[in-house]
Amino acid sequence: MKKILLFLIFSIILNANSYQDWITEQNHLYTNYKKTFDEEFSKSLKEDWSRFNSLYNKNPYKEKKPKVLPKIKKEIKVKREDINKSKKLVIKKIEKQILHTEDIDTEVKRFKNSKMLMFSFYSNNIKISYDKNNILYLNEYSKENISRFWDNISSNNYKSTLKQFNDYSNNLNLNDWAKYLLIYNSGLKIYKNKNMANLFTWFYLTKMKYDVKVGFSNNSIYLLSTIDHEVFQVAFFTLDEKRYYVLTANGKIKKIESIFTYKNSYPDANRSLSFVNSREIKFNKNIRTKKLTFKYLNKKYTITSKYSFDLVKFYSTFPQSDYRVYLNSNNSDLLSQTLLKQMQKIIKGKKEVEAVNMILRFVQTSFKYKTDLNNFSYEKVLFPEETIYYNFSDCEDRSIMFTFLIKKLTNLDIVAVKYKNHLASAVAFNSSISGSSFMYKNKKYLISDPTYINANVGMVMPQYKNSKFKIINIK
Repeated sequence: MKKILLFLIFSIILNANSYQDWITEQNHLYTNYKKTFDEEFSKSLKEDWSRFNSLYNKNPYKEKKPKVLPKIKKEIKVKREDINKSKKLVIKKIEKQILHTEDIDTEVKRFKNSKMLMFSFYSNNIKISYDKNNILYLNEYSKENISRFWDNISSNNYKSTLKQFNDYSNNLNLNDWAKYLLIYNSGLKIYKNKNMANLFTWFYLTKMKYDVKVGFSNNSIYLLSTIDHEVFQVAFFTLDEKRYYVLTANGKIKKIESIFTYKNSYPDANRSLSFVNSREIKFNKNIRTKKLTFKYLNKKYTITSKYSFDLVKFYSTFPQSDYRVYLNSNNSDLLSQTLLKQMQKIIKGKKEVEAVNMILRFVQTSFKYKTDLNNFSYEKVLFPEETIYYNFSDCEDRSIMFTFLIKKLTNLDIVAVKYKNHLASAVAFNSSISGSSFMYKNKKYLISDPTYINANVGMVMPQYKNSKFKIINIK
């Protein structure tokens, strides 16, 4: 019996060693396979370059937004029959979230030839270790030198640094724009040069499977990326029927005359950047407070909202994007635990039509109106945190805020309504309410305009009563 047992143990050890040898061999083969990718890509970088001219989208409106908006001087009470028909509002539960204000723990391993980089990223202390042999400075930018940069960084230890970028992105819930800024700022700290930071970012985003390229012109390096939604006020190039937008840390770059770039793509690098916040970004250290007041039927309400100033600073770098990015993004836990909870108490026990009117009045009258051109000197769409922070906002900012409140507080369906120079909203109720409406996906939606001061659901600004509009679906 003992001999059989010893034989079995010996067999297991042999098999385990054989399996480990097989794993080692497979890893070696995979490494060589990836190395071939890098070598082939580097080779193509020495050859496959052409000159491309840029294009530029100014803004999504065909006409300038109105500077002064109509106002209903005296609030109109909702018809008694509409209140009687309206269902009692079902309020969504707001989950209690733990706000992480401490540093996010991310493993940083030292390795041979590693150097440590430390900097602050929206009040988060970042530590990144990188291979000092990867740091190749280019004095001139050409396809040969860019290929040499790729050869150098891909032949040394970049995987540890890549893992750290991914870990920080996951731990901080970074969207793709924040991930780009994290990598770019790391490169800027290392090289002290914007062109080299663009090359550094290009390499790591490519390794993350994003469809990015670099181009050069007049001794400047430009980082280009596909984006899965439309972007405005940013130069772009069309290659093989795909738009590649120029990425800059401030989110805006006007038309560039032309650049040299390549058509070939790194194998499997086919992800487009998305600027939607699929999760609440954890920038919760720099917290501020603002008091907001509004009246509904002569009763005054006060809401004290907390918000992250770091998020406001982050959003200030944001390229102006498709409205769906703002309408479908998840906002900070700070708003959920302050603004939403206080608004929840105000609308509790109300009928649907009353509750939506109260939310409308909050957005209509708590914020002062001014067009972006007068406020910022350029078109800028605001996330809810920004609308709270800035002294002024305009129609799309209010529609985004209103949408956020309706989605988070109620189970009612909402869509955005885009006119030629105005953005409003429309809500589908669970009963038939009178007012201006339209049918969409077998549901009746009532116009609900967060910019038309003192207007109730179903009321349309006079200048848009007979105007055509597009419907923007909201998830």
